Amino acid sequence: MEQDVLESEEPKSVAAVVADILTKECPSSRFLQNVGLESTSKKKFNRSASALDAHVQELEYKLEKERQAAELMREELVEAKKKLEEADAARAAEYQLLLKRVEDTDARAKASDAKFARLIDPFEGKIV
Repeated sequence: MEQDVLESEEPKSVAAVVADILTKECPSSRFLQNVGLESTSKKKFNRSASALDAHVQELEYKLEKERQAAELMREELVEAKKKLEEADAARAAEYQLLLKRVEDTDARAKASDAKFARLIDPFEGKIV
């Protein structure tokens, strides 16, 4: 703790000094973990090669499953887009058909109005 400290640095705490000494002198000590000064998340991985291989295979399997799920979702999305486009095309065709029917009905109504006007025209202006 008595070592010189630069102006930009803060002096080490007592716990930090004790932790440095313990990790240098006795790296396998669990004292700091037991007293709560060191996180237990600093686990050392002393796995065998076969355990690591098994873990890698498990992760690769999970990754492949996720890739398959993503591919399936892409295919479903393409299928849904295709159905939507077909439905839009059918709706547009139906709209055009209805529009044509309205135009035909309007044309017939105008023709009927013209016939009716010609029928009434001879009677206009005459007093009965």
